[in-house]
Amino acid sequence: MRLRQSAALVAAAATTVLAFPAASFAAGAEAATTLYVNGSSSACSDSGSGTADRPFCHISPAAAAVLPGQTVQVAATDAGYQESVHITRSGTADQPITFLGVPLGERSADGPPYIFTPDGSPADFVITGVHDVVIRGFSNAYHVHPAPTVTVADSSRITLDRNAWYDQGSDGVRITGASDHVTVSRNLFARTGGVSVGAGVHDSLITGNDFNRTKTAAVTATDAPGLAVTGNTMAFSCMESVKIDGTSPGALIENNVITADHTGETGLYAKCSATSADRGETEISLSAASTTGSKVDYNTVHPFADASAYTWGGTAYRSAAAFNAATGQAGHDVDLDLGFAPFQNWPYDRLTEAAAAAVDSADPTAPGADTDLFGVRPGDDPKVANTAPGGSVRDRGAYELTGLRSVSVAVAGADVPSAQGPAPFTVRATATAVDDWGVAQADYAFDFGDGSGTVHSTNPVVTHTYASPGTYGVQVVVTDPQGAVAATTTAQRVEVKQPGDLTVAPGAQLDGFLNALVTPTVTSPYVVTGTAVDFGDGFSSSTPVDGVYKHQYSAPGSYTVTVTATDEGGRTTVGKQTLQVDNAAYLAALQPGLRVQVLGQTLDGQLLNSGANYSNGTWAPFLPVRAGGVSFAPKDVSSMAAATTADQYLRAFALVNGKIYNADRNLGPASGGVAQGQWLPWKEVSGMGNLSGITQISAASIGNSTHLVAVANGRVYESSADRTSGTWSAWGDVTGVTGIPVGVKSIAAGTTGNALHIAILGSDGHLRVADGDYNRGRWSYGDVTAAYGSPAGMTQVAAASTPGSRFHVVVLANGRIHETTGDYAQGYWTGWGDISAASGLSGLQQITAASTGNTIRIFGNDGTGYVRSIDGDYTAGRWSSFSTVNTPMAAGSTAPITTVVAAGL
Repeated sequence: MRLRQSAALVAAAATTVLAFPAASFAAGAEAATTLYVNGSSSACSDSGSGTADRPFCHISPAAAAVLPGQTVQVAATDAGYQESVHITRSGTADQPITFLGVPLGERSADGPPYIFTPDGSPADFVITGVHDVVIRGFSNAYHVHPAPTVTVADSSRITLDRNAWYDQGSDGVRITGASDHVTVSRNLFARTGGVSVGAGVHDSLITGNDFNRTKTAAVTATDAPGLAVTGNTMAFSCMESVKIDGTSPGALIENNVITADHTGETGLYAKCSATSADRGETEISLSAASTTGSKVDYNTVHPFADASAYTWGGTAYRSAAAFNAATGQAGHDVDLDLGFAPFQNWPYDRLTEAAAAAVDSADPTAPGADTDLFGVRPGDDPKVANTAPGGSVRDRGAYELTGLRSVSVAVAGADVPSAQGPAPFTVRATATAVDDWGVAQADYAFDFGDGSGTVHSTNPVVTHTYASPGTYGVQVVVTDPQGAVAATTTAQRVEVKQPGDLTVAPGAQLDGFLNALVTPTVTSPYVVTGTAVDFGDGFSSSTPVDGVYKHQYSAPGSYTVTVTATDEGGRTTVGKQTLQVDNAAYLAALQPGLRVQVLGQTLDGQLLNSGANYSNGTWAPFLPVRAGGVSFAPKDVSSMAAATTADQYLRAFALVNGKIYNADRNLGPASGGVAQGQWLPWKEVSGMGNLSGITQISAASIGNSTHLVAVANGRVYESSADRTSGTWSAWGDVTGVTGIPVGVKSIAAGTTGNALHIAILGSDGHLRVADGDYNRGRWSYGDVTAAYGSPAGMTQVAAASTPGSRFHVVVLANGRIHETTGDYAQGYWTGWGDISAASGLSGLQQITAASTGNTIRIFGNDGTGYVRSIDGDYTAGRWSSFSTVNTPMAAGSTAPITTVVAAGL
């Protein structure tokens, strides 16, 4: 550190005669450059020689042994050093004695060593009758005691530099006796006493310090001529900021930033408020006997609202303008109301560009250190006009403003995107500094965390090769041209693995509902970039949920699961596992007997299929309908229909965006290469002519011929085709032929003998039935509501047929099920029956009906996702209580079922 001195200080130094005893050396002895102190070392000894491998345990023995030109290097310890260090040895002007910890602003993993004085001791450091001593980089670590931190008595050329002192009870530093040329520079005084300069002391320099909420005046001098107070930041001091009393001529007070009060300062860190009894009534005060040869200028001074900024020879002045007008002093002082971050938030009372008047405006001729409290050199803020003499860019106060704000680091492999790979592994680290001034950074210091040492570069991008496997943290410290430093706060991690191949094991398991759960185990020294699963039935997935790929097969069988994995090393590997998928209920439901097929649509848009065999009491699980063929999105299905043919095929129809698609499932024995239970591919139903505006479909079969019924623009249309031929007839307008009013809301189809019956719910609330008699080749219709009445509030119709030419019409009205039967052999309709009352099933949102033998089976959805079922046994003449179909007997569905259609066989 080089200190500039004012003319007054130089003159004083030239006329001072010093008489100090010469240091004695043993003949022929050559002193070591450094003595070491490390209280944490197991090898330390206070009777040793203070070498690096056998350091002193305490500072005091080193202080008793140190010679001119030597440095006492003190290491930080967890316990600190509980001692009062008495310095009784002197250096020389060319070879001072230095006690060195970790100076403020320098990075250290352990921080500065701290000293706490035993009770009753005079100070942490006691300096008496010596000269040419430097104390730099120590702290008291918030240890509160009434004694000062440092006392200097009858000593010369003493420097206290870049230390941090907290919560001291009295003076932070006390200078007394015949002391001269004592420099207190670049220290932090946080909630301590300030610096006290006593009678007889002359030519002291108090410069570059941060006095943060001192419990006394920040700087006090009594009968101490030649005092220079320069470049300090004094924030919220109790009492005055600078008080020069007695006879202390030749004082210099320049380049300081002084703030007594600020609106935002409250609570613990604003102890001396505007109403406190112990606050000062002025910020800079010089007694009448101290004004001679003294100078006040280039400061920012913000006093309390009801106090003065200056007192000169007993006269108070509220502002710099008034002070200057009366005395000629403070011509460049300004009132700057500064708010600082709380002192525990680094970097304490640092300036911001909001304080433009303090930036690039300090007097460069004032004595002081070449850097600020953190070691930052003056720099030109391009956003602020320079107002300092001679074009200087020095800022006022203890801190130099810099454009450097932060730095971050991103790490990737040199040849791969991620910071993971096999040893030896080369990475590329890219540091990004945030600098408001846009200047190029002077140095990037990279620590790669493997003990290889710090890599310095002016380029923010460097490469590094890790030789051994491990997890490493990469950190960067960036230094700008002023010497300001910013460091990464979070280390970027690098994973270096043992070299190895890319391997994969499918880890597939089955549950009881044909679900495959695939949890691949993939190993690679590189990051795995992708994992895809082919389930062997035409379905693939590359999107796991919580690491698991889940798939439900639509039929039992033998399937090979194939897992393909890739990594950032450009490698691909495949793992296979064969699954034998079985389900006894699936096969039992397909056996001969009274059977029903149910199609369901789930809330997430899946199409599911289940089947029941009432003869053996079996329900198959709900399984996905994956037939292949023409592709459409199941979520876009707006209506479904189903019918069974005499050759034991289920015919499923789906309405998607105005088009009708069909897929058939073999419910009978294997035949013609089609296995029992196998779905045939989806295909578009075509050849009937254009019919736009279709909103609903229904289906019924006579033998192997299927009749497809559709509602389009409020009218009813019909087409038919033999299943094996696949040729559909042209759409026939049932509404036009019969004269049924338009405005159809819901339809349901069924057959008796060679006749097709269509139950039609109109927008007028009437239920009508259209009958197509294929023996006679004609259509007719009847208005059931007009003839027999109907439940109020009907919203949907369903239908099924039972032997004896009976056509059952089921309606949903206000969530309840009602049924009436048209007996075409006897020629009459029955009255309406309240099926909800008989079965206990109500609150439904949608229904469907199917028949097996002389039993009608109704399925409904109540909005909970469960499919409810009731049976009307016309042989026994009773309705069953309702049961739930899809749990637990068929719990394979993974999302709530919202719509169902059914067909009996």
